[in-house]
Amino acid sequence: MSPTTPRRPAGWKPDDSDIDPVIGARRVIKALKNQGVRDHRAGVITSRDKGMHEARHELRRTNRPPGFQQWQLPVLTEGGALVFLTVAEPGAVVPKHSHKRDLFRMILSGSIITDGKELKAGDWMYVPRGKSYSYSAAFNPGAVILHYYD
Repeated sequence: MSPTTPRRPAGWKPDDSDIDPVIGARRVIKALKNQGVRDHRAGVITSRDKGMHEARHELRRTNRPPGFQQWQLPVLTEGGALVFLTVAEPGAVVPKHSHKRDLFRMILSGSIITDGKELKAGDWMYVPRGKSYSYSAAFNPGAVILHYYD
């Protein structure tokens, strides 16, 4: 196995319960209500609005592989897409797995390596539901990734 081949971190198992559209929507609604943020469908909202930082913190996903932090963003789309922000430390690995929903991922900064390809800032990947994939963050400087499940 080469040093760039992703391996499952000891003890990590994927948990997609919070990417279920109903559960994900309930999490967003609860976080916004807890922070006193008005219904986001009533008008334009931004990450700088009062209570949004706290809502994002409340929407942090746990049970990530070592070296990854991830937050569900406090927005909902009419179609039920859930949006997430991931910060990956240099060299962190997401082992091979699949999801029950389609996934679109865009690299905002840094880079990741997937299927032998390096994706840099501005690059993206689409993973159909049920298809296995893995990736690792570059060793310098890691990566910041925006992704959503549809």
